[in-house]
Amino acid sequence: IGSRSSIYSNCSYLRNKGSYIYEEFMPTDGTDVKVYTVGPDYAHAEARKSPALDGKVERDKSGKEIRYPVILSAKDKLLARKVCLAFKQNVCGFDLLRANGQSYVCDVNGFSFVKNSTKYYDDCAKILGTMIMRAKAPQLHIPWVLGSAPEDIPVVPTTSGSMMELRCVVAVIRHGDRTPKQKMKMEVKHKRFFELFKKYDGYRTGHLKLKKPKQLQEVLDIARFLLDEHHANSDPEIAEKKVKLQQLKLVLEMYGHFSGINRKVQLKYQPYGNPKKSSSEEDDIPRPPSLLLIAKWGGELTPAGKIQAEDLGKAFRTLYPG
Repeated sequence: IGSRSSIYSNCSYLRNKGSYIYEEFMPTDGTDVKVYTVGPDYAHAEARKSPALDGKVERDKSGKEIRYPVILSAKDKLLARKVCLAFKQNVCGFDLLRANGQSYVCDVNGFSFVKNSTKYYDDCAKILGTMIMRAKAPQLHIPWVLGSAPEDIPVVPTTSGSMMELRCVVAVIRHGDRTPKQKMKMEVKHKRFFELFKKYDGYRTGHLKLKKPKQLQEVLDIARFLLDEHHANSDPEIAEKKVKLQQLKLVLEMYGHFSGINRKVQLKYQPYGNPKKSSSEEDDIPRPPSLLLIAKWGGELTPAGKIQAEDLGKAFRTLYPG
């Protein structure tokens, strides 16, 4: 919320029953390193103050998270290459933690770009352009390092003389200013959710992503049904989740129709229900299967973002008329 990523909790306990793997605490230098690859031989890195220090995110006057330039060591670059090749993603972002003189990959985010770096976008466009040309036109034998030789621009003879023809424009563009992304989680056990999970073959992988209008409409219908059922019968389980069901209904009813990419619902199968919240809960009590419902929304362009998009469109129209 705002610049606060977390709050300190006094709740601390050791689980004495069952088998658990505990990971040793890793003291870092208080920074998180974000690495962005463009192919196995290019990596751009930035650092931020870790929110784990005080639960706060450092932001500038515009509300953007403050990042600092980082020079990667030879070992870090080798890690970047291995991550890129292992995940088979040329454009791949991941997080590094530095501790005890070593670097550790703690999170791989996948397809992601740097937020603000002109040099990165210039390099990225050049590298991706070369990759595409080498893949689509191997007979041209294009080198990985592009020289400064003039490009062979196609010239097309027409009735009014010779003219150049623009075949395509390859660009890497980051989205404009947008609203924050939001997330809501709740455990659900109603049979209608399980029927929906089975309908879309969720049991095969244990999780399900619902993005299509028809799928989101089905989730909305279930939320409406459960809220109506609560008013009629006062089901204690539904009453406990009434606020979250209302929030889910409100999110899915936004705009009056399902369109765009800014809303989705995920369902994850939990064969033994929700994990224990405290050591006081009994281990022997059987927990029926449940589904973890995760709703995500937000990320729409703000009025400023729409202006940025329009300005970019006008700039492209001026650069590439016709």
